Formats: sequence, structure tokens, C-alpha cells
Amino acid sequence: MIFYKNLKKHKQTEKKDLIFSIFEDGMVLDKDDSVAKPAECKNLYNLSYCDGALKTGLGFRDLQVPANTTDLEDCHGFNFASKMDEIDGIWTQRIFSSSKNEYSYVLLLIDSSFQIWRAQLIDDLMGFVAKRSSLLDSYPTFQCNYRIENEDGIAFFSNEKMVYFTSNSEGYYDNVPAMISCCVHYDKFFGVTNKNRNTLVYTSNLNLKDWQEEESATIEFLDNRGMFTKLVAFNDYVYLFREYGITKISLYSSKSDFSFTHLYTSPSKIFENSVCVCGDLVFFATRDGLYTFNGNSVSKVEQNYSKLFENLDNTNCSSACLDGKYYLATKCKFFDGEKVGCEESEHVNNVLFEIDINDFSLNVLRGIDIRKVLAVDNPYMSKLCACFYGENKQRVGELTKTGETFEKVNEKSWESFKTDLGFPAKRKRIKEIFLTTKFDCAVKIESDEETKTFNFSGDEKQQRLPINLCGKDFQFCFSTTNAQCDIKKPKIVFDVEK
Repeated sequence: MIFYKNLKKHKQTEKKDLIFSIFEDGMVLDKDDSVAKPAECKNLYNLSYCDGALKTGLGFRDLQVPANTTDLEDCHGFNFASKMDEIDGIWTQRIFSSSKNEYSYVLLLIDSSFQIWRAQLIDDLMGFVAKRSSLLDSYPTFQCNYRIENEDGIAFFSNEKMVYFTSNSEGYYDNVPAMISCCVHYDKFFGVTNKNRNTLVYTSNLNLKDWQEEESATIEFLDNRGMFTKLVAFNDYVYLFREYGITKISLYSSKSDFSFTHLYTSPSKIFENSVCVCGDLVFFATRDGLYTFNGNSVSKVEQNYSKLFENLDNTNCSSACLDGKYYLATKCKFFDGEKVGCEESEHVNNVLFEIDINDFSLNVLRGIDIRKVLAVDNPYMSKLCACFYGENKQRVGELTKTGETFEKVNEKSWESFKTDLGFPAKRKRIKEIFLTTKFDCAVKIESDEETKTFNFSGDEKQQRLPINLCGKDFQFCFSTTNAQCDIKKPKIVFDVEK
């Protein structure tokens, strides 16, 4: 019997059992695959990146309020759908009661017929929603809390008139021009009217009910900075935001005169609904990115965020600041070809950004069509609330960290850039993957040769799965259909062929 030598050649490895660690940092948007670091994140949404791990992301639940101030944890909600066909706007009102010597806090809502409704934020009637006013005949151009004749009230400007009401009275004043923005600084009222958006109106008469046209003065700017959009009292000055610029209004010590300084001219349109004071900064968005203003100069927030905004019309965005975070509900474009949440149908906005005002770290809640965000901040609660377009148009939500939007689990994803694992042009074989995940998740690995998806069950212990996937370039995607997420220490073990 003759035995022949096995002449089949086996591929040899140059290097064995190399370790590639994933989750290096948060989302990076200003790079492409050829220059990104191997473990950097190309796309991240509905997950929170924290200390090298992926955690449960943002979500919304129905607004909950306490029945009394002695037990703030015992909360209930409201059935707004029984009163309103849709909720088109939300605001808060603070009212001082001289009889009780304390403030009460109210949520105001407007429906599609411009009826204003109210709900107490400390509600001992267990979800009572009542009609507050029927005096509006269009959606308000502006709203502000205002104090007249030593009484707290709220003003809504609409169709060349003002509707003003307190806890016990209401009235409309068609002698007051409809404002799109206004503020009081020292003893002067500043406003921009809906009729003439190139003109600043100011007066020393702070009683808006007794507005006299002849007592007010106007200043008009006709330059390339565009129409006036928003007034902001900030750092002892009034700043006038315009379509393409920022102007500072300086009052002299006599308070009878002031000057103007044009501080900034923007190459791209400033979206007025994005302008929001957050601590010692003012945040705002344009067609080419997100910016901060410190009273003197403008800086761009994280250059790599700009790609999400480029060339989009975000006139319908909404912003708020709460607990050291800037929130922006807006429209953004992602580049993964996916349709997440509201993106599967017609929508206005598709993202809520949560940006830390200190380090500018970013949290992205994708797939939610928010109409308006509102910071509810009083001695009893601190909540970011929102009303919505589409299927949630009859609900008021409060932001959570549950990973769910009402009854639906948010789709979650972390995606890497394509990487050669540090060995360009050489073929690699991924042997196994290690990770710790407390909840079920999936890991998709795509190479230039094949794609495989691996499922992990939730466990407190580190897990190992054999992979056996070959190629020269790889892309990794971590996803989960669970509400909760806790993925950490993912490591890839691979060989490099000679």
C-alpha cells in the first residue's frame, strides 16, 4: 500500500490572536473611512455613550405630575385626547397667590382651533384639564409671562392684538401690535412686531394693556443682516438676533439712551427657534451647524456635528435649556440609508439633540417628530416636556432615559467606520468576539467578502462567540431591539494572513 503526501497548501498566519477594542469615543461626523481611527463611531442614535460603554438612551413617556407638594413621587398623568384633537403648542405660567402667599404652576396648551387649555402642574384633581381662553383667532406669533399692575399674567400675541390673562381675568387688546419677540430690560420694553420685522420698537411704558403708539419709538436697520427674529436679555444687555447676524443694544447709566453694536454677521441663516440662553452661553443653529454666543463672539460647537445640519431648512425646529443641557428638536440627515421611527412616513422633525453645555457631548434621540420642546423648571419638578406631530399629536411627553418613546421601543444602533484593523491590504480572519452585555443585542460584522450577524443574550458575565469571518476591511454594528442597553468591553480577536 502506497501513502501519498498531502500536498494541499494551507494559508499561514503572520500574526495570531491580535486584539481590537471597540467603542473608542462618541460619534465622529467630520471624517471618512480612510482617515478615521479604527474604533471611532460613524453613527450612533438612541443610545448613550458613557465611559466606554453603550447605555440606555433617551425616550419619552406621558407627562406625570404630583397631586401635592408633600409627596412628589406619587404622580399621575392627563388624558389630553379627551379634550383636544391635537396639541399645537405648550407653555408654562407661574401665578402668585396673595391669599396663600405662594406660587402655583400651570401648563397651558393650544389646540388646532386656537383654544387654550390648562392643567395644574401640582394637580390634586387627578388629571383635570380645563379650557382657559377662547380669545385667540390664530396661532400666537409670540408668548411671554408678564407682570402688570403687580399681578402675574401671560401674554399671547396674535393677528395684531394681544390676549392677556391672569388667574382670575382675561382680555384682548387690539391696540397692541402683534409681537414676534419682546423683552424688558431695566425700565424699557423692546419688541419686534409681526407687521414690520426690520424695525425695533421700544417704550418706557411697561403696562402693555395701556399701549400708546405715540409713546413708543422705533429704530430700523436696512442692511444685509436681514429681518429681526428674536430679542434676548443676556449678560446685562439686550441682543437682537437677525436672520444673518447679532446686534447688541447697550443702555447707558441714565437709562434714557442706548447704542447699537453689530457683533456678528452669519454666512448662513440663523433659525430663530433654535436661539436659547443656556447659562453663560446662547446656543443657536444655522444651515451649516450649531454655534454658541458668549455676548461678544461666536464659536462653532463641535465641527463634526455640522454634517447633520448642512443645507437643511430647520425653520420648524424648537429648543430649550434645562439642567445644563441644550435641547434641540430638529431635522437632520443621516447617511446610513435607514428609516427610523417617524422617518418611515411624512414628518417635520426627526431628531432630538441633548448637548451638554460644558463639554458639548451629544446624545441623539432619532425617529421622533417633535413639534415643541419646553423646559418645565420650578421648585417641585425639573422636566423637559414636548408636544408632537403625527401619531402622538394628542400627548404631552416628558423626557426619560428608558429607551422607549411612549409604548414603542426605540431602534438603537452604534456603527463603526470601515477599518482594516491596522493592517492595510492584508487579509484577516476574525476568530472570536468578547463582550459583556446585560441585555440581548446583536453584532453585525460586514467585510468586503461576507456579512454575518451574531446574537448575544443578556448576562452579567463576559461572553465569547466564535466568528470565523474573513476579509481585508470590516465594519461593526451593535444594535438592540430592547428598551434597555448596557454593552461594554467589546474585543475582536483576529489573525493576519501572510
